[in-house]
Amino acid sequence: MSSDFNEEAEILSVVIQSGELLAIRLNEDLKMENAPEFFEGFQQALEDTHSTVVVDFSRIRFVDSSGVGILLKCAHSIRNRGGRFRILGLSRALLSVFKLAGLLKIFEVMENEQAQKEYPALFE
Repeated sequence: MSSDFNEEAEILSVVIQSGELLAIRLNEDLKMENAPEFFEGFQQALEDTHSTVVVDFSRIRFVDSSGVGILLKCAHSIRNRGGRFRILGLSRALLSVFKLAGLLKIFEVMENEQAQKEYPALFE
């Protein structure tokens, strides 16, 4: 369940790394300056057994185009393996931006109530 990426100073924390599930939490806004660090952490945390990736956005308020690009790359890599890439914890502002940009057709965005039922450890 723990990983090298659970320090608060890192852009991401691995919350759950068990069986088919990899759940990570973004600790900083995702932008050009840290998008490569996020992707590197994502790749290092992702194992062959992970078929579902959940990314928790509850701590961030901003994603720039580079961040969106990295998220698309991550989603593509997990979907190529037949997996799911899910997002939860979007602020209203980010949800509006994702909606306007057509990203809700690409990313599987979960409501918090649904996520709490499916992944209660994310809310501990």
